[in-house]
Amino acid sequence: MSSLPSSEKMFSALTSQIGLKMQMSTTMLSSGLSLYQKGKTDKAVAAFKQATAYAPDNVDAYNYLAKAYLKQGKSTEAINAYKISLSLDRSQSEIHTELGNVYFSEKRYSEAEASFKTAAQFDPADNLAPYTLGQLYLQTERYSEAENQFKKVIRMTPKDGNVYYALGTTYNKMERFDEAIAELEKAVSLKKDFALARFELGTSYIGLDRKEDAEGQLAILKDLDSSLYANLKQNLTYPKILAFNPANSTFNTFLGAVTPLSFLSADLLPPNSSKDFTMQFQFNSDMDASSVMNITNWSISKASGGEAGLYNNGVTLYPEKEAIISPLPKSVMYDASTYQATITFTIAQNPYGTAVIDPKHLVFKFSGTDIDGKKMDSAADQYNGFKGGVF
Repeated sequence: MSSLPSSEKMFSALTSQIGLKMQMSTTMLSSGLSLYQKGKTDKAVAAFKQATAYAPDNVDAYNYLAKAYLKQGKSTEAINAYKISLSLDRSQSEIHTELGNVYFSEKRYSEAEASFKTAAQFDPADNLAPYTLGQLYLQTERYSEAENQFKKVIRMTPKDGNVYYALGTTYNKMERFDEAIAELEKAVSLKKDFALARFELGTSYIGLDRKEDAEGQLAILKDLDSSLYANLKQNLTYPKILAFNPANSTFNTFLGAVTPLSFLSADLLPPNSSKDFTMQFQFNSDMDASSVMNITNWSISKASGGEAGLYNNGVTLYPEKEAIISPLPKSVMYDASTYQATITFTIAQNPYGTAVIDPKHLVFKFSGTDIDGKKMDSAADQYNGFKGGVF
């Protein structure tokens, strides 16, 4: 017969039972991992649940259960599993980060931010939490905070091209294009064939109106990523004035220097008379209607050289007779269905009925934006009759 006291027997039996449950939990965890790796997620979930039932303090079982739930697209269940794991061991910095990622994907940004910050507190040497926190700030347009996080990670991992790319992207969002270029150049030097960084680099050059440099990045992207190539190519397609439509305009731009106003219209024969004229322009893409209809985005000026020629061919014989024209149109209408803008401007006769004008050398220019906010192509934003086309 055993000589052990009954209390010791009970303790021994309890210890044996606990050990058996822990062993069973470990077995179910191992089985679940095997099923998970084979893609049998439903069965893996069942195994991980059994592992937690045998040992409710099995942290690893809850962590893998959360991962399996994520595979099934069950974010709420995954969050709950991660929370139980962290209630058992709050010091798991990696799990705080993983929980933060789930919150991030669910757009629960405040909870994600808190998780990433907690992860960084428990493991200050880990760069993943501050990097992902920077991505959260970037996505939620908290650019200064994103900048600080990415700079922090760069100090930790100065040879990681991804972080320079993230910082460069942040600077692009802040329209600090020169700084973006500096960071993105580091990114592409550290990581070969870095298509995303090349795209952002092209974006920086577009922001600085360095079109040739942007086209250089476009050429590189052509062999790296067809989708990013197409996107950057589209971004490089600036809005243009395609043509002047004389058939839908009342102003004759083909008359030359010292043209009497009466040649434009008999309505301008009487002294002090005035008349409205129109010019219609065809754009190549959908424009921002408010920008087009804003008269301050248009200008009417006398040609001062170059492709536009010289007003009065450079010689004004009767300056006192020159008709005075407002540098801004009277009004602008925009037809979004045809991408056509019609400007209306006024020409006034002098008190003597002798005013003259050089219609051919008047320059009409638009400096607004298209529907995407892109500025005009500087090689196709103005027109005059001397050129006979857009320039």
